[in-house]
Amino acid sequence: MNQQGLVFLNATGAPVLSRADSRQMRAYITKSNFAKRRQRISKEEIKGNEGSKKAPQQALHRRKRCQQKSQQTASEASPTKLPTRESPPCAPSMQLLRNFRYLVFLDIRPTVQDPVEKAWFDLITSEPVVFEASLAGGMRCWGPDEESQQNADLHLSRATKLLVERISCEQVPSDAMIGAVMTMAFGERMADNDEAWNVHMEGLIKMMQQRRRHGASSLPPILRSLVALDFMNHVLGFPRFYHTKVVDILSSHGDQVISTLTPIPADISLLKTAVGAPKTGHAGRASHDVEGPLQRLRLATRALREFNEPYVKVTSRSLEIYLNLVWPLLFPTNLKSVGGELKDAISEFRIKACPYMDLTSPHYILGLLATDKGSEARSWFLDRLKGSVQVMRQRGWSDPLSLMKRGLVHEPLVHHEFMAIWGDETNGLM
Repeated sequence: MNQQGLVFLNATGAPVLSRADSRQMRAYITKSNFAKRRQRISKEEIKGNEGSKKAPQQALHRRKRCQQKSQQTASEASPTKLPTRESPPCAPSMQLLRNFRYLVFLDIRPTVQDPVEKAWFDLITSEPVVFEASLAGGMRCWGPDEESQQNADLHLSRATKLLVERISCEQVPSDAMIGAVMTMAFGERMADNDEAWNVHMEGLIKMMQQRRRHGASSLPPILRSLVALDFMNHVLGFPRFYHTKVVDILSSHGDQVISTLTPIPADISLLKTAVGAPKTGHAGRASHDVEGPLQRLRLATRALREFNEPYVKVTSRSLEIYLNLVWPLLFPTNLKSVGGELKDAISEFRIKACPYMDLTSPHYILGLLATDKGSEARSWFLDRLKGSVQVMRQRGWSDPLSLMKRGLVHEPLVHHEFMAIWGDETNGLM
């Protein structure tokens, strides 16, 4: 047995990792733990410094209490009990699942009827590692209070422990393991922890590479859908799932959607360099320096319209709106029509999105900018954004749109127009 990624089998016949792959996965876990520890220490120091200006003894007591609670590891607490298919409807485990849906998705429906959505929840509850990672993400964003953040840390510790156990078994990463790592990465993005996010994405990349080396050529469909949906986040500078190396692997798997999206950011960058984006939003006549990227972008937007999957349609229409807002003369389009198509495409989503997804998705902002004041479509985009903002504010978050605003800063025109419309439509109350 060499260390170049040959397929090994354990006693049950399941594929297992080579020693080199196992070392890579353990290194990923170590990096993840160190990243979380550095972030926690940094936050504690900041809180301590702020508190010491007012009450040094209170700040010291608070830090000591946080440190004591943080020492409770996953080994000291049993993983959250998962619901089972054999459980009767009134069983505590089913109540746990309903509580979980409310915690993570604000979903109060007694049952999930849509088969696609049910399959998504089946994946979440298929293995404790995904369930714990999802609870960690939900608690991380539930509220900024100390208790919520400590609960998030506890569930994250459990998820990490379970992930280590799976890696120690040296089995090829399953769909559930990939889902867990993506969920953990999303939680770190919501916590504005770039270092930990990068560590998780590197771990995801290693898992994808190992699956391919060991003959598992297919990847979870939700992975491609989330990466495609996250394309505009990448363009605006605050990706949640989009990573260039992840995209490269998906492209190498022959994914046509990802292959179409891959060159677009570089062409947008070339166009910005050659043409610029004046405050008026009207670029001058295209020179020979922009003919190449301009033509490729036009072809790409037309090609994306050929795909009928809702996630791809959302990305396609959002891209068209964005290009028109930045370079209206180079990319003329009927914004009102495209905005309506974007609304309809989002409405086709069969998995209920949590407010954290909505508030970090530029599709709602771009839809808002593309629709007319007082129109049904604009009211729809406004209601989605305002509803999520209200929920987050009720939980104590002072600026629920902070991540989105940080990304929009890279596009002054889009940022200015959104803030103007948002202030006008909400009377400055949000």
